[in-house]
Order: sequence, then C-alpha cells, then structure tokens
Amino acid sequence: MQIFGEGDLARTLDAQSAKLKAEVAAQDRNYLLNANETQLVRYFVDKYRIEPLHIDYDRAFVSDREEQIPAERFPFDFIAYQGKKYPKQVVTYNIPITGDEQLLRLTPSNRTLWSTEVSVKNGTILYNIINWRDDADEITREWESFRRRLQAQAENVIREVAAYNERLEAEVAQSIRQRKAELLKKSSLLASLGVPVKISTDVPKTFAVPTPKKKVLIAKPTASAAPFAPDPTLDESTYSEILRIIQDTGIEIERHPSIYEGKDEETLRDHLLMVLSPHFTSVTGETFNKKGKTDILIRHEGKNVFVAECGVWKGAKQFLGKIDQLLSYLTWRDSKTALVCFVRNKEFGPVLQAIKETTPSHPCFTKDCGATDEAWLKYEFILKDDPSRPVRLAVMCFHFP
Repeated sequence: MQIFGEGDLARTLDAQSAKLKAEVAAQDRNYLLNANETQLVRYFVDKYRIEPLHIDYDRAFVSDREEQIPAERFPFDFIAYQGKKYPKQVVTYNIPITGDEQLLRLTPSNRTLWSTEVSVKNGTILYNIINWRDDADEITREWESFRRRLQAQAENVIREVAAYNERLEAEVAQSIRQRKAELLKKSSLLASLGVPVKISTDVPKTFAVPTPKKKVLIAKPTASAAPFAPDPTLDESTYSEILRIIQDTGIEIERHPSIYEGKDEETLRDHLLMVLSPHFTSVTGETFNKKGKTDILIRHEGKNVFVAECGVWKGAKQFLGKIDQLLSYLTWRDSKTALVCFVRNKEFGPVLQAIKETTPSHPCFTKDCGATDEAWLKYEFILKDDPSRPVRLAVMCFHFP
C-alpha cells in the first residue's frame, strides 16, 4: 500500500455525502413520511459516519525475519551483482490501528509531500526496515523519521474526517427534510388547519404573557396520499406560548412563598390553570383521557393536542413513573407535552442534575433537545405502542422549598 497516496480524501468524503443523499431520495415515499424523523436521522448518521483513524504508537512492537533482497535495492556503497539476491535481516515495526483502514490510502487536503510503502494486516501497519549495516541507531533514526511523518499526515486525515462526522447529522436531517418537502409539495396537500380561539380582553397582567388572547392553532401536517394520514398537532408557536405562560407563572409563584407554602400539587396545578384558562379556551383540569386522568390539557375536535402532568419531585424513580403516566395518557394524535415538577428539596441544583441524568434512561427516550434555561429542559420521546410518532416533552421545574 502506498500510504496516504492512493486517492483523494476530500473527493471520497464528497462521494460519501452524495451517496447519502441518493439513498434518502430513493426511500419509499410513504415510508419516509411515516418514519420517526429522529430515528431515521440516527440510522443514516450511523450508516454514513466514518470510523476515525487511531494509530496506537505506544503499543508498537518489532519483529524480524530474513529475506532475499534483490541487488537493485542495495545502497550504492555495497558490492552486489545485478540480477542476484542476497539474504538480509528485515526489521518490521508493527503499529496497531483502529478505525477505517481505508483512510490510510487517502491523501488529506492539508498534506505533506510524503508517501511510502507499508502493509496493513489484521489491524496493524507493517513498516519494514532492512538492516543494512547492523547499526541499531540507523534503524531507530529511520523508524523515528517514518513515525513523525506518519503522525503528521494521519492527524490531517483525522481532522478532515472529524469535520465530516460533525456536520453529518445536520446534513442528514436537511436531506430528509428537503426530500419530504419535495414529496409533500408534489402531493399538493393542505398545509395547515387553523382553530379559532375566543379572545378575552380582561386577562390579568400579573405575568409576562401575550395579550390580547391568542388562538390555539392546530396545524394539520402536509402528507402524501394513502396510506400516510395527516395528524392534527399543536402549532409550534402556540406550544411555545403555552410553555412560556407556565414558565412565567411558576417563576412568579417561586417569588411568593405565601402562595406555595403548605399547598399540595393539585392546588399548585390550579394556579397554573387559573392563568392559562383566560388565554386559551378548552383548558381543563383532571380530565379523563385514554388510560387515566391528566392535569392540564387542550382539546380540539374531541382529541388532545396538548397534555401536561404536574407533580412534586420525589426522586428519579418517581420521575420516570411520571413520564410513564404522561405517555400513557397520550393517543397517537398527541405530540406536544409538558411535565411540571414542583421541587420542595432545599437544594435545587442536584434535582436538575438528577433529571438530566435520569431522563435518557427511559425506554421511550430518543433525543435531548437542549434547554431554554437551566430549569426548562426539552426532550423527544416516542410512544411505546407506536415508535414512529415523536412526542415533544418539556420538563419544567420550579423551586418551592
């Protein structure tokens, strides 16, 4: 193998990206539209990610053998007759590697003008040095020179591959969304479904909430024809607005201990309902929904489009149980939810850390979507009985010691 000298790394990475886009474009229309996008992105990222090259110099070792060397390869100061071969000791440096071995063949964009012959076998680079003069220092110098050049070139490859891997998730997501948009545009389906909400002019101005009263907009996703069917979902801006009202209300209650001292979770929940109700119609408390009762929900045409569960923090196990409870309330038409935690612990920070560490362990967890602030965390889940349906979950914590 001509190490780092048999192909162009940049062109190879570009070809990999083109292959990815071609495979996304070749997906069955209904499959692509029905599939859980987070899971599909994860699948393609895993498939097209390039395993980084790692060369383990610390575990390198030497071996040797005797080999018949042609006279043409001998140094000029040796007496050797053309066409003949002479026995010589060959010292082989064995350097373990992991990752994609094919990267050793490719020249990085930022490169040094160097290449040499090596062999790669069983996850090991084999670099041969002929012992011409029985001079250990000479062999060591040649090895050190090879190692420096190898390391410099390999680091260029590693950086270029790392940059490709880092942008891969965004590239996959963009390819999937663009393809879905093309399919949906061709299908010429309705883009949205609006649901009007009555406007109230007497909204209390205690909290930083939108005025005048807004509509709960139910967006009907664009979709292909059969068998993919559109689901009513809560408009993103409305979802954000509902969460912001809950956030502002909870923070205001935190500032007034007289409001929360001695109050149970049902009473605290009612404070949230009290503020939400004037802004959005169809806000109810303790309404039966599928398998049990939930705390706050918004309904449209008999279906739930927003569901929230409230509860006092009682530890990680109970927290996961609350997530189970919330997911059990949902039907396949629900996609946006919230879990409101009332934290009575003296220390607030350890609870937030426990939530961050515990949430990914839930079997229906698929993605950490970041945070709006330290006590407002965002996640994506799936329904146990329908993994193709993503569920947006906002975990909002308020400190009521």
